[in-house]
Amino acid sequence: MKKILIYGAGAIGRGYLAPLLQRHGIGISFVDTNNQLISELKSRKSYTTAVTGPSNYEFVPVSIDNAFLVGEEINVEDFDFVFSCVGPNNCYDLAEDCKRAKVVISCENDMGTVNGLKKLTGNPNIYFGIPDVISSNTAPTELLEKDPLMAVTEQGVLVLEKGDYVLPQEIPQVGANELDMHWMCKLFIHNAPHAIVAYLGWLKGYTYIHEAMADSDINKVVVGSISEITDGVIAAGFAEKNYANNYKEKELKRFCNALLYDTIKRVAREPLRKIAYDNRLVLGLRIALFNGQLPVNTAKGLKAALLYGEENDDEAAYLQNLRSSSSDTEILKKFSGIDHFDPMNRFITEQDLYPFLQTEIK
Repeated sequence: MKKILIYGAGAIGRGYLAPLLQRHGIGISFVDTNNQLISELKSRKSYTTAVTGPSNYEFVPVSIDNAFLVGEEINVEDFDFVFSCVGPNNCYDLAEDCKRAKVVISCENDMGTVNGLKKLTGNPNIYFGIPDVISSNTAPTELLEKDPLMAVTEQGVLVLEKGDYVLPQEIPQVGANELDMHWMCKLFIHNAPHAIVAYLGWLKGYTYIHEAMADSDINKVVVGSISEITDGVIAAGFAEKNYANNYKEKELKRFCNALLYDTIKRVAREPLRKIAYDNRLVLGLRIALFNGQLPVNTAKGLKAALLYGEENDDEAAYLQNLRSSSSDTEILKKFSGIDHFDPMNRFITEQDLYPFLQTEIK
């Protein structure tokens, strides 16, 4: 039996990957920084995932081999695969372990992590994985009463970069062109509008993505943005027209799925990374321009990201502290690479977000 070590026992690792891989007879172990979670997993060696269906959940029991707290001694060489699901900013902390790994799959929301880890580790057997899924590392109260470790997930699709390794045929391995097309759709048509729902939803005081999507003001902007971006993806030749449009319709349904309990805080976290010049919001804005249209709705989403001030998010707190002494024009230049001479800078900063300002912004 193949054995897999998953770094990150959160939404993707615990909620999605573990039940998927277990279904194919693969042994699962976790590594995480959460002491309480790891203690529970070590003791129980099992938990439950709630997989969303059309109107209810399928409860999937997950059995695990082991769980490790970061810092414990781990014989990485004993595992056939290492999966990284700790976030793009944290995955490079795994470099020493990845040096010793047979195969590493980076399931981070950043394709650049593959080359970054290869350079740090000298390990050529590092590949990209796209977990095209919305998962939550927690669940509503009624489900947590059944299992305090329960996570909620969609069925989803895991798309892996083709490489010199063997996993079950049901988990697709694809060549470079197909991988790029799928990643372009996820990066632009999923990641950017998903973040926009979260930032606008936070401004209006919502807790979950589906609640924000039920708000007509937010829904109008998100539908507008995802259309701007999808048209740009097609115009740029990043994806076939039918594929991109079908992906767009799928995303709008996912964002409205009340069974997912997809939290705004999870989607909106790390705003500085998400407003960076090479990340979803700025890239989404620029790709929309390929279709020759002015991306008003995507610009509103980027402006909303500048206002995100969740107290328990270090990047959000830093961003708002910075805004107390710097203009949004300066912040866009510094973090988003949009110079103050660029007409897009003024276009973004002058967007009217008054209908969304239910949360007090300093």
